[in-house]
Amino acid sequence: MLPTDGLEAAAQIIETAEAKGVRLRLLGGLAFKKLCPSTSDPRYSRENKDIDLMGKREDSRAIMKIMETLGYKPRELFNKLNMGQRLIYYDMANKRRVDLFLDEFVMCHKFNFKENILAGTYTLPITQLLMTKLQVVEKTDKEYKDLVVAFRDFDVTGGPEGIRGDEIAELSSKDWGIYTTFWKTLEAVMAKAPELAGGESDIVCSRIRKLMSTMEAAPKSIGWKMRARVGERTRWYDLPDSDGDPMLK
Repeated sequence: MLPTDGLEAAAQIIETAEAKGVRLRLLGGLAFKKLCPSTSDPRYSRENKDIDLMGKREDSRAIMKIMETLGYKPRELFNKLNMGQRLIYYDMANKRRVDLFLDEFVMCHKFNFKENILAGTYTLPITQLLMTKLQVVEKTDKEYKDLVVAFRDFDVTGGPEGIRGDEIAELSSKDWGIYTTFWKTLEAVMAKAPELAGGESDIVCSRIRKLMSTMEAAPKSIGWKMRARVGERTRWYDLPDSDGDPMLK
């Protein structure tokens, strides 16, 4: 029987894979729950039903075998069509979906996180987790909550223990689209900050301003400058299709 608790189920997958020499790391809401103490605050808690994991494309077949050995049911057609890019499995008893991204996280923007799964124990580093939320164009309450707890619990630094502002700035200085989406998201979180308690609002906003200042100061690539001339007249992001959960209905 698979664990009913999401974090326990994720840990089981990660530890089973690790024993087979396969590296998987958690992302999504459960990763923030694992890393950020502030998620225990009722104001920032949210449902974390599904499991999102990052793995390596080269481990695709091994991952498939691990998931099916553990008792997860594959979404067969999707997995065949997206082999080497993304896999979806289901825990039917607990009505839980497991999304496995391979090498690249692709939603509104594309990020290669292959090397980042070498860091951390159970999750991707907080910097990469933050990127997965900053890149969302059509944000919901869960994105805002995850972003607030990240900035509440982690300072923007140049070291491995915090949010790597230099890393985010370097990435966004090469891609005007990523820069623009990140910037708009940061502005949106700042706009919601007055809803927080006074001290928390000050902390979150000061860290966001520090990140925005680092992004703004980073030298921009020629490609960034050329795309900036076009600006928002042409869409700079993708809107992922909602693939639903037909097996959980």
